[in-house]
Amino acid sequence: MAVSGKVVHYDVNRGFGFLAPESGGADVFLHINDIDIDENDLKPGAKVSFDVEETDRGSKAINVAVTEAAPAEESGGGRPPRRDDHRRDDHRRDDHGRSHGGDRDRPRRPRAGGGGSLDAAAFTEEVTELLLDSSDALTAAQIVAIRSRITDFAVARGWVLD
Repeated sequence: MAVSGKVVHYDVNRGFGFLAPESGGADVFLHINDIDIDENDLKPGAKVSFDVEETDRGSKAINVAVTEAAPAEESGGGRPPRRDDHRRDDHRRDDHGRSHGGDRDRPRRPRAGGGGSLDAAAFTEEVTELLLDSSDALTAAQIVAIRSRITDFAVARGWVLD
């Protein structure tokens, strides 16, 4: 039975992403090997229909069809550059992978008045990127669980707009 939903994230370079069922529940993993459509149509916010197949690694989407293109404000301008693309020259890692130097290592505090705040969807996209960049060993189910807890945490503290 086909499920309706939206593209939450799809990385053309890595060939996978996540779809959010319209009815709610956990996001569903999507892999390039399970689609027969143009990957460039899988922009965040695009409406899709798909079937869900249960595997030993969790749910995955198959028979994906884009039913409505992503809204221009969500798809225009492309994805922001990854963190790694903007490392400063003084940002370096020691032999144990610990980071030293650079502004990225300083904790960020929410700005007063909500200036620069992200909504939950944009925050989830950012967290997804960070998790995908952090480890190739994370499964889709682990990524979904971690980012859900982080997003809930950030929304509860007012760091992210719901």
